Amino acid sequence: MSGARSAMRSDSGHVCTVVGVGVRAHAEPAALQALWMQARGLLQGDAALTLPAAHPCAVAVLDTKAGHPALAHWLSGLVDGARAVPILPIPAGRMAHQPVATQSARLAERYGTGSIAEAAALSAAGPQAELAVPRLVAADGSATLAVALSRHGPLACCAAAAPFPRLQGASA
Repeated sequence: MSGARSAMRSDSGHVCTVVGVGVRAHAEPAALQALWMQARGLLQGDAALTLPAAHPCAVAVLDTKAGHPALAHWLSGLVDGARAVPILPIPAGRMAHQPVATQSARLAERYGTGSIAEAAALSAAGPQAELAVPRLVAADGSATLAVALSRHGPLACCAAAAPFPRLQGASA
């Protein structure tokens, strides 16, 4: 997380928080919530980071998993009354060869990246993004979650500037 620390200190613009998620067919919303709570604890425990870790700007996921029911159900609980968290479906080709911290040989062979969660978060957060929380794995192995941070001007958050379709997480 040291790279994220330096990036967060260098600019006074918005800190874009993108959660990358990997889900298997049997994933449940509770597994995603447990991972998010773990990630929030790690983010809040880093005094060098100043961001609203309670609410991500977007959740990035492999495009073929964007409609997963557990993802929509989990995100519906993150709505703060005014703003749903958008789901950013990322094509596998966009994640291929994305530099990530975690290296799974199985995923590298199938998708060209060592971690779907890390690659999705970094791809959606943009070229200056840094991995703040490397891949976390649910206790039952059904889901993974990672967090990327990026600095943008106050009106140019990743979710607004993303060059791919978005789905509203809370509306599903």
